[in-house]
Amino acid sequence: MNKIVTLGLAISLAFTGLSFASLAAASDSIEVIRQPVANTAHAVKNLQQQLEKIHSFSARFIQLTQDGLGNTLQKVEGFMQVEKPGKLRWKTEGIYEQLVISDGKSLWIYDADLEQVSIKDMDNRLSETPALLLGGDVSAIDDDFIITQAPSDNALVFILQPKDSTQLFDSLELSFNKLDKQQPLTQMIIRDASGQVTDISFDDVLNNPQLNKDIFTFAIPKGIDVIDGRQGSY
Repeated sequence: MNKIVTLGLAISLAFTGLSFASLAAASDSIEVIRQPVANTAHAVKNLQQQLEKIHSFSARFIQLTQDGLGNTLQKVEGFMQVEKPGKLRWKTEGIYEQLVISDGKSLWIYDADLEQVSIKDMDNRLSETPALLLGGDVSAIDDDFIITQAPSDNALVFILQPKDSTQLFDSLELSFNKLDKQQPLTQMIIRDASGQVTDISFDDVLNNPQLNKDIFTFAIPKGIDVIDGRQGSY
């Protein structure tokens, strides 16, 4: 089965297929999209306030990907860390082990079993790299997305739809735990035009932890294949 890289993400999609997303672990099925409240200006302001609180972020995650019929295509677990501006570390575990690192300028995608690393320029557009919603500038987030807020008793739920119809995903849903004083991000759901749904549930969330700068750099191991797609790399 092909690996699915998140948010880089799309963790691009992927923080590509990335794949940069509840109070409980992901279940075997994913809920249909909530009906949003049509108050976009209010939703934009509320989402910006939530995201601007986050200067760094770390969490364990479970990523569940299903097709349009609800069949599970992939389920992976791992750990992610994000820091502004534009830094990302996303590591999946088990048979789909993969490491995605960004220093804000370059993005490394390392597959240990394939003995291969791919390098690309980091696309700093929010619509291209959803992980930047946590690690980037969200002051003009409504330039890239139509944003609505969905009703929920226990969570702050925002639905983002790219204004650019050529994007790889149709909608992105972010949920924050309203009952927790820190209101941490607990879930991210990405839907694409084919009906595929990627549900990323976050646990052990820390907002604004002190992170070692070294975790956002990648030292290429000896003897592996390097595919360098950055401009000026030739």
